[in-house]
Amino acid sequence: MPKTIATTPSWYWPPGIPRVSGIPPFSLYELCVGRAARDCPDAPALISGNLRLTAKQFREEVDHWAAAIAASAGSQQRAVLVASPGASGAFLLFGALAAGLHVYVVAPGGDPAVAASRFGTSLVLDPNLPIDRNSFAPGQHRCPSLESLRAPAVAIDSPSGLVNHSNRSLLAAAISLITFLGATPARPWLATLPLSRWEGLASVIVPLYLGATLVLPPSGADPETIVQTIARERVGFAFDDLETAAHWTREAKQASKDARRVLEGFLLAVGGTFDPTERRRVSKSFESAALTVWGLPETGPVLASHQSWYVDDSIGIPITNAHVVPSEPRTGEPIQTPWELVESAEISVWSPALMAGYEGGDHPARWAGGRFRTGMIASSDANGMVYLLAMKRLAELRTAFAVI
Repeated sequence: MPKTIATTPSWYWPPGIPRVSGIPPFSLYELCVGRAARDCPDAPALISGNLRLTAKQFREEVDHWAAAIAASAGSQQRAVLVASPGASGAFLLFGALAAGLHVYVVAPGGDPAVAASRFGTSLVLDPNLPIDRNSFAPGQHRCPSLESLRAPAVAIDSPSGLVNHSNRSLLAAAISLITFLGATPARPWLATLPLSRWEGLASVIVPLYLGATLVLPPSGADPETIVQTIARERVGFAFDDLETAAHWTREAKQASKDARRVLEGFLLAVGGTFDPTERRRVSKSFESAALTVWGLPETGPVLASHQSWYVDDSIGIPITNAHVVPSEPRTGEPIQTPWELVESAEISVWSPALMAGYEGGDHPARWAGGRFRTGMIASSDANGMVYLLAMKRLAELRTAFAVI
């Protein structure tokens, strides 16, 4: 049987962390909004600047938005979401999902009119539009069918096209991260990335699923304000790009001193090869684990380091639920040689966090044996630690995938 990256030696796999975790058959609204409001209504759920909401208040806010969105949508089943930074984006996202809409989250600076035309809708959800959500009574939310949990619910951009995710795939991405990190509801979670990225979606879903406090910086917050928030709210995990986090350490040196030893881990998203000195800089500045994370819009999280150990040059190992196979870059076929004997290989992956499909139809060449071909070339050492080497350019991917 061929060796895969997924067979990480037991001495490097974090002790007590499951390699596989099940995904409950419930919607994001039920598990991230309704459950906490029912079980612990007075627990803090969301903090954004001066706004502080309990779980009950958060559900009430989302339910009002859901009713307003449903009324505005009429017979339309799709909407474009302008997810501004801060709490408004979370309200709109969960409100649209509760209303049963399929939403396309526009990247910051994107043109919502162009996005609406592309997505086949005239409905644009923007917190700056004059929708009086208080004029609508909160609606009732039914438990969706198992089939609908796998249906497209949220669309985000990728270099290969518009990627659709379902309630199930987004929940799987969050649960996989939670399980791998051993995250608990005891500490808040700082989310700073836009909801138009899979990392941004996961960083909002994780704490709400856990029943932890979601901390969102106010719109336009500078590095000093964000780092001060980490110290003031005693944040357990933060999630941003490696380059951005390193920038914070330069622009908010004094605030970083107050935030030392506060974080359990700083999740650092990387798109490919990265500068390990920047990673060490973040770890040293915050005196916390600097945990690199890699994935794609199509796959969600795939590889990450763990707070109990990491090697600065390595991205880490496949996380919980990610079955990763080294493949021949030209064909996508599994390599029948032990990984440590292969100079480099393409990463292909299967996990429950895989997308529900591309908008307008799948690209069959992106798949091989039920695994998604990422186009990322990597190597591994004898201990199963993965090192990212290069991401093929889109033109190269199309040429390589055409041989299947």
